[in-house]
Amino acid sequence: MRDNHIIRMLEERAIDGLSEGEVITIEAHSADCSACLRAYEAARLAAEMLRARASETAEPTPFFKTRVMASIREKQLSPELPALLRMWKAAGSLVSMMAVLVVVLIGLTVYSSSSGTQADELLAGQNIYSPEFVVLEPGALDDGLAYDQVLSTMYDLGDFDGQ
Repeated sequence: MRDNHIIRMLEERAIDGLSEGEVITIEAHSADCSACLRAYEAARLAAEMLRARASETAEPTPFFKTRVMASIREKQLSPELPALLRMWKAAGSLVSMMAVLVVVLIGLTVYSSSSGTQADELLAGQNIYSPEFVVLEPGALDDGLAYDQVLSTMYDLGDFDGQ
């Protein structure tokens, strides 16, 4: 019986739920095994403490019911907040963040339109013989470029990495 420890049996069920035969087996085994004896004693003490705690009753103070009922009445009689105020409490931070985002976007738009000279300089520096300009700009061939000049420009430039 040395290999058959009773600790697993004590962990599976409460000590009050064990049959009389199981209790006799546990006591016989724990007489020879010190680890099982400690587990059995701990389980018995825990069961005793639970029974003692369950038998205690806590009496409420005499004015407990009066205070609870007064609190319920006060809550029922208090005026309810208007719907708009309740909605603002729920979504106020979201609306505030959206307003800040709109102000930032307006500021960026105004700032970028005032610095339009940089965009004009970039357009002025564009090569009129680049393939993108010839293909994508309508009326690019109106300046008298022949088709063979356009094709030679497109195929001669290739990639700018030397291929």
